[in-house]
Amino acid sequence: MGFGFLKPVAAINGLPDSGHGLCLPPTVHSTESCGAIPRTRSIRIKEYTCWWPPLSLIPLTPLAPNRATVLVNGFPIMLAGDKFIVHPSACTNIVIHMCPCGKSLCPKPTPYPCSVLTTEDRGVGHDRTLYPTTLTVFALKRLIARQLDPLGVGFPGFSYPCSSVVAYGSMNVWAG
Repeated sequence: MGFGFLKPVAAINGLPDSGHGLCLPPTVHSTESCGAIPRTRSIRIKEYTCWWPPLSLIPLTPLAPNRATVLVNGFPIMLAGDKFIVHPSACTNIVIHMCPCGKSLCPKPTPYPCSVLTTEDRGVGHDRTLYPTTLTVFALKRLIARQLDPLGVGFPGFSYPCSSVVAYGSMNVWAG
């Protein structure tokens, strides 16, 4: 068994992941010179002020026909290494631009989307790749995914770059 207990098997059915982070829009990200591009910070730092809401687990590439040979309640199952569409942030933080005004500099607070301020997002969102926690259940020679499996390298609740987990699974098909 994966971590010693059974969990529902995850199917590709368009349901969202868990989401991660905390949205605090009035947070000042940095102070920059007038017109400068803001420095980016790691997603580990930005998770305390930016929110990546639950987003549908839609595969990045079309599924191969052999995926239709293993179904859970009529849906193909998620397998190790499945990649999903990028996960953008739905929050903003403030960058203060110090611009000339008269004989001094005046602060001009400007809201920026968190995906622009996060290194791993590259302006559009970070990757989500499935890393199953089971060690013994395979389909098509790959580990199957279960509810609460991380969408980044690591373990549930603390994975990189995406801290989201698979939020839904089949209520009548379980795996250990």
